[in-house]
Amino acid sequence: MTNSMWKAALCAGVSLVCLPSIASAQSGSQPDPKPTTGLEEIIVTAQRREERLQDVPVSVTAFGAKELERRQITDVRALTENAPSITFTATPYGNNDLILAIRGVAPGGVLPNVDQAVGTYVDGVYYARPEGSNLAMVDIAAAEVLRGPQGTLFGRNTIGGALNITTNKPTYEFGGSLKLGYGNYNAIAGTGMVNLPIVADKLAARLVYSHVEHDGYGYNPSLKSDAADQNDDFIRASVRADLSPDLRVDVGFDHYAGSNHQPLWVLNSYQAGLTAAQYAPYVAGPESRISYAGNNPVNKSKVFDWTGTITADLGFATLKTISGYRNIDFEGAADLDGTPFPTADVRTFELDGDQVSQEIQLYGTTFADRLNWTAGAYYFREKIRNSPITRVPTAIQDNTIRPTNESVSLFGQASFEILPRLRLTAGVRAVKDTRSMVYTPARFAVAAASSTNPQPPASAVTPAACPFTAIGLNQAPGGCLYTPHDIEFNTVPFTIGLDYRLPGDGLLFGKFSKGYRSGGFQQASGTTAAFFRPFDEESVGSYEAGAKLSFFDKRLRLGLSGYFSAFTGIQQNAILSASPVIIAVLNSGKAEIYGGEFEATALLGGLRLNASLGLIHPEFTDGPYKGSEVPTVAKTTFALSADYPIELSAGRLDLHVDYNYRSEVFFLNTVTITGAGPVPLTPFQRRSISQDGYGLLNAQVAFTLSNAPVTVAVYGKNLADEYFGARSGSFAAANFNTVVIGAPRTYGVNVSYAF
Repeated sequence: MTNSMWKAALCAGVSLVCLPSIASAQSGSQPDPKPTTGLEEIIVTAQRREERLQDVPVSVTAFGAKELERRQITDVRALTENAPSITFTATPYGNNDLILAIRGVAPGGVLPNVDQAVGTYVDGVYYARPEGSNLAMVDIAAAEVLRGPQGTLFGRNTIGGALNITTNKPTYEFGGSLKLGYGNYNAIAGTGMVNLPIVADKLAARLVYSHVEHDGYGYNPSLKSDAADQNDDFIRASVRADLSPDLRVDVGFDHYAGSNHQPLWVLNSYQAGLTAAQYAPYVAGPESRISYAGNNPVNKSKVFDWTGTITADLGFATLKTISGYRNIDFEGAADLDGTPFPTADVRTFELDGDQVSQEIQLYGTTFADRLNWTAGAYYFREKIRNSPITRVPTAIQDNTIRPTNESVSLFGQASFEILPRLRLTAGVRAVKDTRSMVYTPARFAVAAASSTNPQPPASAVTPAACPFTAIGLNQAPGGCLYTPHDIEFNTVPFTIGLDYRLPGDGLLFGKFSKGYRSGGFQQASGTTAAFFRPFDEESVGSYEAGAKLSFFDKRLRLGLSGYFSAFTGIQQNAILSASPVIIAVLNSGKAEIYGGEFEATALLGGLRLNASLGLIHPEFTDGPYKGSEVPTVAKTTFALSADYPIELSAGRLDLHVDYNYRSEVFFLNTVTITGAGPVPLTPFQRRSISQDGYGLLNAQVAFTLSNAPVTVAVYGKNLADEYFGARSGSFAAANFNTVVIGAPRTYGVNVSYAF
């Protein structure tokens, strides 16, 4: 462990030990909190129906609304920090999107020609693109992190796992809330919610609005502008109609708009004698939050979501239809080298398009509750335009692509109690994915005299030849167009397992799951026809065994799991050239990953303790990356938290502290693919693309008045002020590199009023 990690761990440990005594001292002569009878039941939808967490043979971490509030989980990133075996990686463009890895399975990037490895679902609707996915988790009823392949019931591209988020629905009672906050970095936050009964027990609506902003966590003195700032607005409107006792309709609409300057890119690695001397003046000092980027663009996101769910009780079964529409519009840029030089600038990154989806589920219970079954059908279609325009000293590349992705599937799963307490579960999904692509790239030359100018004059930029002409792919003489034939992927993910309900409240389970991630077309950066050869699907077979146990009259709850996963056709982003930029997705052989997870929740009087641990051992076993570190994997993750309520005459004081740790992460592969074959990175180059282990210590003290529905909370995040990298640049082969610096210590106060 690093010294800073030890300090943070010590703070967390002292807090956990001292919380009861501190609370006792502060409560004076007040009586102890009223004893609880045990931990509350947790209801999850990990199998697309409501079930007790203890009854579900799935490795899942679940958070209810109160736990989300206590842990200050206001976005997806914070959610991932509180679950084992999951790693969050920043994108080049800010906090409006995200890259997730679970159990060592991660996507290579955020472009629409590559699907995600972790599916994000909100109210049952799959979000295909990460843009806007790191939205404020406002007015959330529950959030679940499902680990391991979930392709049978959740479907598309859940080879690593899934995030399953459920929003609060309208109720038939009038009420609402208002929450205002202020913190350092001029952080301002406000959330308002109102629930409106329109027709008693028949029709209700719910409106939510949230605004979050803060100044930059870094600064660019050359351009006199912030870096890593935030300005987000989010609104959701939902309606519930109970048309009859057996028929319910839920309709929801939300809109997210976010803008921020680019993340804090700094030049953190420089090897004198091997790196061009021009970069030396811009090397970041220890714990520097100063960026010398020659361009500091503002990235903007607009996302519209519409969801419609119809639930009908047919007597013998329940029929549910889930309709979804999503429109995304992202415009941004990034100066990836963090210097005034145009080494590899993304001048423009535009992504816009929409997706539609329709799912039909039919589920029920028969044979005296011995058989639970689910069957359904799913359709998905997205059409996207992506225009990444990159700049190297003497060239500008416009790599515009227009992919269309379509998926159709049928699925079914059943659990049958073959003996008392012993259930057999089997599920299968038949999937057909179709991919289409239109390439319309363009190339421009920059005059040598302007090669170091971040913004060359128009006179220095001239059109260059279409890259398809020389390699025989151009389908538009006089223009630049290549439209390859559609490609199809037919796959059958499945799962089969046994589970045994223990007397009392416990479950033992074992299963095998087969998952997949669709193949697709390459980006438009290639220089030969071979670079445009589509990549194939990726598949995984995962063996898993686990236990969910409860002790001491449900005052102690434990979850344990172990797994072994074998991967084939692994999709890896290969940076084949940084100047000009050439990135290809390679099916990179095989890998094996094994590991385990442990979760515990305990009640000791009024003190509530939570702990989790994730251990991962990943290894490439065949292919060009054999011997490389598996990127975007923290081999050890753990989290600790404690909560203690104190009843006072004036109200209730709630104390919370949590600590979340991630071990060393390599952001990229530790070998470089060249024409001569794989070349291992040097020790210096390896360090430049990695982040040592670190932990984040967070705390909150909230006081709720007894004679008014008002709560005042003082919070702090990253209290030890850990300085850490959240993403690496791709310049290791040139013996220098850059990194995105994560958020510093933040703190503030929130005031909430409920009515």
